[in-house]
Amino acid sequence: MEAAWSGRRPERKLIARDDGHPMARDSPERPEGCQGRPVPPDGEDATLPTLRHDRLGGPMRGWALFWTIAGSVVAAVAVVIALILVNSGTPPKAASSPVPSTSASASSPAKESAPVVIPKTSGTSSFSYLSDLKPSGNLGELVNPGPVKIDGSIYPKSILFSCNVGDPTAFPAYKLKHNARRFQATIGLGAKFPPSFEAGIILNGDGHMLRTFSVSGPKPKTVDVNVRGVHTLQLECFGSGGSSTSGFAITVAWGNARVTERH
Repeated sequence: MEAAWSGRRPERKLIARDDGHPMARDSPERPEGCQGRPVPPDGEDATLPTLRHDRLGGPMRGWALFWTIAGSVVAAVAVVIALILVNSGTPPKAASSPVPSTSASASSPAKESAPVVIPKTSGTSSFSYLSDLKPSGNLGELVNPGPVKIDGSIYPKSILFSCNVGDPTAFPAYKLKHNARRFQATIGLGAKFPPSFEAGIILNGDGHMLRTFSVSGPKPKTVDVNVRGVHTLQLECFGSGGSSTSGFAITVAWGNARVTERH
């Protein structure tokens, strides 16, 4: 049996819309949730609404703001590290990149050493170096044995003494063996003097002059003198770089001065 209509209309209730105008709604009234959505009745499963990317600062805008801030922090840290490395004088990759070792190559000019001059002997002769002998004569103890440098070359078995410039100087004399044949030496000034400075050299054998010549810094002299039959060989030198009373002490180097002896 159908229910009789009472003739009354269902009660309507005015509710406010999002735009502020009243909107009628039929009763019975159902509770509403966030943003005007109806709340499901008890006993029904509630489903979370889907997040919308609206224009009022929703979730998408929040994530964008977070990544913007994070990127700014990373960029600031990178700038600070670069400034620290620049101030310390180290390039950014120098700390992790090893410095390659360098080695000398054929194109790198090496420092050249002075050549050493060593006389050669034959199978029928030998040398007696004056640097190994004890000199006699006037002030023979002033003779200095050892290596000397003449015209850029080293002569390891040599003697050196000062020339006579008005003061007593050494005129060393050496006793020769009976089988002595020749006296050989390269003679030059023992220090750097002006080109005008010279020294006069005299070689005496048993009181007789064997050879006389002069030497200077730019012009050393190599001698080869016959001393066959000579018992005593005396070396003399006189400086010409100054006066006899106040001259310079000129030294003369006798490079590899030696006597060749026959076997």
